[in-house]
Amino acid sequence: MGNTYEITAVRTERPPGHHHEHIAFVRLAGSDHAFPRSTIIRDLRSYGGDRYITYGGGLRADVIVAGCPHCGFGDYITTAPDRTTANNLLSLPRF
Repeated sequence: MGNTYEITAVRTERPPGHHHEHIAFVRLAGSDHAFPRSTIIRDLRSYGGDRYITYGGGLRADVIVAGCPHCGFGDYITTAPDRTTANNLLSLPRF
């Protein structure tokens, strides 16, 4: 099994013709490197790939691949639903 990394910041983009945001790049704890969404998705879809989490409001959230609830975009990363929005990817600092 791969390693688990904490996502600490995000860069977003707007899909063409839409007003909501998708995560385009992420930063991991201890790194200044920007990792593209495609890398995170590849790891998450791989059986032995790395896994990603966030922390916020004192709670951990697992990062997952899902379809966008607004436009149906399939290669979308988000956090598994829980009882807070403080640990959501879009609640993290921007870079």
